[in-house]
Amino acid sequence: MSEIRATSYFDAPTLKLGSAMHMRYRHPVFVVIRYCYLALIPIGIALILAGDPQFGILCILVGPILFLRKVFWQYRLIAGSKTSPQAGQALNWSFSDFGVSQKSEVHEKDFSWKDFDDRYLSPKGILFYLSKDQYFILPRSAFSTQEDFEKVSRLCETKIALPGE
Repeated sequence: MSEIRATSYFDAPTLKLGSAMHMRYRHPVFVVIRYCYLALIPIGIALILAGDPQFGILCILVGPILFLRKVFWQYRLIAGSKTSPQAGQALNWSFSDFGVSQKSEVHEKDFSWKDFDDRYLSPKGILFYLSKDQYFILPRSAFSTQEDFEKVSRLCETKIALPGE
């Protein structure tokens, strides 16, 4: 296989995509439960109408706050990334049968396929896990063609074993 190249950026949209994909893959229950928090609003209204205004108001206030936890978490992630020397820089990736190479203005790193503990493949991008909660995000838009994205996705399927395999 010839070498396939991609270019991603260390920026807010990429970080948001990565955190959303990570939550969907590693914490799917919390993704579903997040929408259940919105049920606290009508429950709160019903409690107010039933004569318990204190608990009803508490439900109305807490429901949206719990629902927006993801937004707060992403904000913290993006705010923290702004101090990184990588912020806003292009990350150049190269993929081959032997491994993955990542280069930017301030660093260069080569990985063999066995360095990755896990991977998550999605139509929106690829997550490469170095450990349980440390990952690289590579959006589909980083590739010059859809064919390159599909080739790298297939390469990841064959080279990176899922946990427990």
